[in-house]
Amino acid sequence: MRITTFILFVLSIFGLFVFASQPKAISTNKSYTVKVDTFVLDTAKSVIHWNCKHYGSIKFKSGFLNTSNEILDGLHVSINMNSVKNTDIENKLLQGTLENVLKSIEFFNTEVYPEARFESHQITKLENNNYYFEGDFVFFENGICSNFKGTVKIENDSIHLNTETIIINRTDWGMYYLSVNNLYPKEEESGFVVSDTIFFDAHITAYRKK
Repeated sequence: MRITTFILFVLSIFGLFVFASQPKAISTNKSYTVKVDTFVLDTAKSVIHWNCKHYGSIKFKSGFLNTSNEILDGLHVSINMNSVKNTDIENKLLQGTLENVLKSIEFFNTEVYPEARFESHQITKLENNNYYFEGDFVFFENGICSNFKGTVKIENDSIHLNTETIIINRTDWGMYYLSVNNLYPKEEESGFVVSDTIFFDAHITAYRKK
């Protein structure tokens, strides 16, 4: 009996040790709310400025911006390439000629490709209201990755985005007309050169989708 009692005593002590050593469950159910909103671009209040020796404007066709907890994390816009305008040439005939050339098959070929797009892949918030954008500019259904900076201001139900200068090289999309890098220039191009570099800056106003 003494041996049996001793064994039972040892087992009971061992059992207490085992159960006492089990870790306590810690609740990880920390609930928090992510506020997601979509802002619809106002085409009447938004514009793109372009500069390539001459300068002008282009209108947006549509677009939207996404935010999470009031931080911008998505930008998708469609650009109306038929809206390209020149604003620095006073002569209306020369102004119209330049606009037609930009819309022609030699440049943006707007009859076949009336829209261009920007589709963000990643947007990083920097200090204050500054952001860093990475995404594709899509011309002729060909997307090429680009990056640029901009400032974003969210107030009440509106959002305002102003980019810094965006630089693209038109030859990346095969636009070699009047380019110094054109290996097979047409006779009509002789003596004329247009910069391969195009500078853009965009100014966007959008309103929170109800």
